[in-house]
Amino acid sequence: MAVDRFGGEPRVVDLPVPVAGAGEVLVRVAAAGINPYDAKVGDGILEGRPHVFPLVLGVDGAGTVEACGPGVTRFVRGDPIFGQFLHDPVGGGTYAEYALVPERLGVTKVPRELSLVEAAALPTSGMTALAALDALDLRPGDSLAIVGASGGIGSIAIPLAAGRRASVVAFARPASAARLRALGAAETIDSAPDGLPGRLRQRFPRGVDALLDLMSAPPRFAELSSSVRPGGIAASTVFAADPPGAGPGGVRRINLSMQPSAALLDRLVEEVVSRRIPVPLERTVSLDGAVEALREVKSGRGVGKTVIVL
Repeated sequence: MAVDRFGGEPRVVDLPVPVAGAGEVLVRVAAAGINPYDAKVGDGILEGRPHVFPLVLGVDGAGTVEACGPGVTRFVRGDPIFGQFLHDPVGGGTYAEYALVPERLGVTKVPRELSLVEAAALPTSGMTALAALDALDLRPGDSLAIVGASGGIGSIAIPLAAGRRASVVAFARPASAARLRALGAAETIDSAPDGLPGRLRQRFPRGVDALLDLMSAPPRFAELSSSVRPGGIAASTVFAADPPGAGPGGVRRINLSMQPSAALLDRLVEEVVSRRIPVPLERTVSLDGAVEALREVKSGRGVGKTVIVL
């Protein structure tokens, strides 16, 4: 599934099977996780980087190594691998039957305990959630408010934070409340935009210890940051801390930029295999159904992770 220009409508196309170059592996893709970022790539967020058209979408993938290029040492033909495939030139994405990935990127072998479809639901959301929790450095008993908690990142961040004995307050639509409590949220608050900061301050008049915002624009993020206690931390995964640094009341505001790596992915695998966090797989779609699923995820209406099965 590709776009012919930035901002174009995604469509299913036929392309030649790519050939693995030096340091690259060719993967027969079994499944590709859908992320909001995939739509942004199609809209041109990476226009300044080398790219090709048709630009095949998709960052996360899982599949079987079909061939190895010269110099590859980490994998051999037949290995099941998964991870984040994004590399230059942008456009060789995972919404395809075959995809190339440099072995140096954030990819690793799929453990026996996971299917390829489950593995495809994990990379970007899971590594982002892990990196966020590392940055927040929560202590047992700390309160953490998560805005946009029902999506892929939130569905992993909640059990990660609960496992660190933090008290998680999840902002989500009422229909998602029971699912998020089952993941480990101590409580949920309606995420309807009107009065959202006020509802948080009413519940925590002294402020929460930390805020993890997965979706808000800068003005709303600034409002929500005022609900963090003096000396606490407010983190945005969409670069809404503008500017970052110390804000009113001494709240530290940061933008989280996750750096994918095999080491971070291996940590995530350990969390899943040890059953400390569940795989947030909510549904699967075919490649033909991916356009509508991508629209849903882009709009913020997605729940958990949607995976394309190829």
